[in-house]
This record gives sequence, structure tokens and C-alpha cells, in this order.
Amino acid sequence: MDTDTYKLAWTREESLQQLNKRIHDGVPPDRLWDRAVDRRDTFFDVLFPYAQPPSGAQVLELGSGVGWIMQAMLARFAIASITGLDISKNMTEKAQQRWQDPRASYMVYDGQSINLPDDMFDNIYSVACIQHIEKHHAFIIFEELLRILKPGGHATLHLLSIHFLPKVKKPYREECLNHINQVPTHWHHYYSYDEIYVLFAEILQVTDLDIQLRGTSFWIHFSKNTEHRFHSEETRQNYFLNRMRK
Repeated sequence: MDTDTYKLAWTREESLQQLNKRIHDGVPPDRLWDRAVDRRDTFFDVLFPYAQPPSGAQVLELGSGVGWIMQAMLARFAIASITGLDISKNMTEKAQQRWQDPRASYMVYDGQSINLPDDMFDNIYSVACIQHIEKHHAFIIFEELLRILKPGGHATLHLLSIHFLPKVKKPYREECLNHINQVPTHWHHYYSYDEIYVLFAEILQVTDLDIQLRGTSFWIHFSKNTEHRFHSEETRQNYFLNRMRK
């Protein structure tokens, strides 16, 4: 598979107005701030309040786009700095045109290797980004995120559930053909609970794993080198093979 194909829909030159319309699913510009606040609060109030960034935290967002959620994070938390990591130079440039804050910076990467030191960030998060990344590439990125997360830090990720598929207006056959024919458009990848469990608990061996299904999305928390494999016993019990052993 051409590793650059999935990037083409995101890296082409577009205006800020075009980007705001396309990458935010057509949400009107006057609602984008509320949307960003909702995503932030879903992570850090509703689902994983224990993962809120502490004062002075170093934070990274994977797939920062034009920076709406970064801006919402800085408005809420007394963090020291936030880095937006994206594959699109155009998006990072448009983000800086849209808003600026001395605590915010951007980094363009190749979609695989993150050229940053180990154990760097207190908090890492990503919303509505990984769903567009081919799964084998996504796993390499998961490894990188775990590497740059500080021991005891918090990573929170959003993934699309397979249960979202019946709600998609585009026929799944068309989605499949876009992948097969390498069409540079928005690709989507869907996950199941057991798939996430195996990848993070068994392969990556994260700690404090928490997997929450909210609507048709999975919201995931993990840490590194902490005492417990799972944030709660429920996470382990919900895994299919564990249910079968009861």
C-alpha cells in the first residue's frame, strides 16, 4: 500500500475557510468553538477526569488540524505548553494564522516517526484523527505515542467503533473501493472493543487502560509504567475471552 495516499486528502493546499468546512464535517464556523469544548470536556470531565492535565503540564495533540481543541485546552487548563502534531504543513500554517498563543507550537511529521525525545509529555490526546489512518500505520503511531509519554502520564484517544458503520451515509462498498483504488479522500477505519483491548493491553502493554464506548465512538485512556494494568476491573471483564471463561 502506498503509505502517502492517505495523507493526500489532508496535505493539499486549502484556505482556512475550506479547511474549517471540510475537516469538521461541515459544522458551521460559529459552532466550532463549542464543538472543541465539547470534545475537551468529554475527555477530561465526563470520561476520564483523573486524566486532567496538571498545572505546568507539557501536552501534545495528535492530528491538531487548525488548532480548535488546542485553543480550548489552553482556555481551560494551566498547562505550560501544547504541541500540535500533524502531517499537514498547510494545516499548521493555517492554525497559526487563525490564532496564536505563546504556549502553543506545531510540528509536522511523516505520519509514522515522531522526532521527539522519550518520556516528554504529561498528556497526549487525539480526537477524530486516528479514524483516518490505516490500521497498521496507526499501530506504529500508538507505539510512538507511548514512547514519548512520561511514566505516569495520561494518553486519551478517540477511535470510531464498528457500530458507527450503519450510520455512515456513504455505502460501505464505496468506502472499501476508495481504499482498494487508493482514492485520496477521507478514509475511515473502525475498531471493536476486543481489538482495542488486545492492541493496548497485550501488545503495547500499557497500564491503567480504560476503554469507554460513548455513542458510536471508543474513548481510550492509558498510562505507562504505573502499578495497575487496568483503570478498573470492568475493562478486563468486558474482554470477550474473559467473559467466556466465567
